[in-house]
Amino acid sequence: MACLRRLLTILGLAATLTAAVPASTPAGPTQTAPVQHVPISNSDAEHIISDAYIVVYHDNITDTAVTAHQAHWATTLAKRNIGKRSTNISTRTGSQANHPAIPNRPLSITVRTFSIGSMRAMALDADASTAVEVQSADEVAFLEADAHVYLTSVVEQGNSTTGLARLSAKQTGQRDYFYDDSAGQGVTAFVVDSGIMIDHVEFEGRAEWGFNAVNDNNTDENGHGSHVAGTIGGATFGVAKKISLVAVKVADVNGTATLSGLMQGLDYVYNTAIQRNITHKSVVNLSMGASYSSTINTAMTALRSTGLLPVVAAGNNASDASLTSPASSASALTVGAIDQATDARAWFSNFGPAVDIWAPGVNVVSVGIYNTTAVASLSGTSMACPHVAGLAAYFMGLGLRSAGAGAGEAGDGRVDVATSTSLPLNVTGDVDVLVSFVLAVAGVGNVTAAGEMGGSTGLIANNLLDFD
Repeated sequence: MACLRRLLTILGLAATLTAAVPASTPAGPTQTAPVQHVPISNSDAEHIISDAYIVVYHDNITDTAVTAHQAHWATTLAKRNIGKRSTNISTRTGSQANHPAIPNRPLSITVRTFSIGSMRAMALDADASTAVEVQSADEVAFLEADAHVYLTSVVEQGNSTTGLARLSAKQTGQRDYFYDDSAGQGVTAFVVDSGIMIDHVEFEGRAEWGFNAVNDNNTDENGHGSHVAGTIGGATFGVAKKISLVAVKVADVNGTATLSGLMQGLDYVYNTAIQRNITHKSVVNLSMGASYSSTINTAMTALRSTGLLPVVAAGNNASDASLTSPASSASALTVGAIDQATDARAWFSNFGPAVDIWAPGVNVVSVGIYNTTAVASLSGTSMACPHVAGLAAYFMGLGLRSAGAGAGEAGDGRVDVATSTSLPLNVTGDVDVLVSFVLAVAGVGNVTAAGEMGGSTGLIANNLLDFD
């Protein structure tokens, strides 16, 4: 994926002042006022958007107080930002200092508010002095610079094998995929990505358009989101072949999102799940990443606390996943990528203690967007992530099915987990139980370099249980 040049936080706006002198005295040299410092929580982040901020409120502040603070700034900025544009002045130091922020962007005169469980937040544009004023309020927990978020696929290649066989086998080299015919029925996957081509034949009418934070074009202009959705729930390529899919578009044609746009999407996910009463019957797939963000990680905690399961990509920088978000969130199920042919860690995959589980991520075949029958092959932790999101949904669907008359035999000789009393029937009622169950089912793989790369787990996603 092509990277944009690094962007810097705007930490101040320098104003030049001419020294006051008597009329008979020649004017002295122009002086520069001290740069205003904005105390943001992600000052070391890359790809920051100048003069754009996310305001996150304390949990113990009442909704009334939060609403009043948001209303005040909505009114104030509607006047104060008229005619203002962003600046490229920066007080950043070190490696970031050589990458000035993009100047001359008109500052928005509107604010956007978010509510995700206990998390309340607001996105706004402001010059440095205004940002400091916003941050100083007692209601505000922290201020974070808005930044770009990127989808995490790395390469497209020709025909290749699917990762489903690896998900359905204890060892490499298998070609068949075995699954219970419940196949995620009754479960919803929110695909927070570039959108979904919902009329693709793979989705069989089970995909719907949900929300668009990017533009008025309610389709997938990039292809990443459709590929991810196909791995979660496509008829041919999907792990959970009967799941319902909801498109939440936050990334543009280039695969780029913003932190504020992502928050809009997550706000939609949370409120829609509440309205439909499916918080304990849903997974949220986030095959994207950014520099470490307290805002994103707080949102993951809020989703998890309400019963929604965020499944996230570890990232493709071949580095420590704990340096990125949402991969670093303890509330998300973080997925690294293996080459399913060898069980070796994919060369691009992030690693470290933040990685909970590994799944196929090399040459994964799924849905394309060139027409309604198109197929594409992609590699990345973005492709590993939906394998695990589909796996969680699959087990969630099994929990929704009422217990049978006892353990039975599947057609391939394996125990039918749908009728086994060993399957916890509350996997849909308690997201922590579901996560524990997914990890318990995972096989202990020989993920090359996992141990020496900071303590990553060696668990490889698997959908089969046997009780012998």
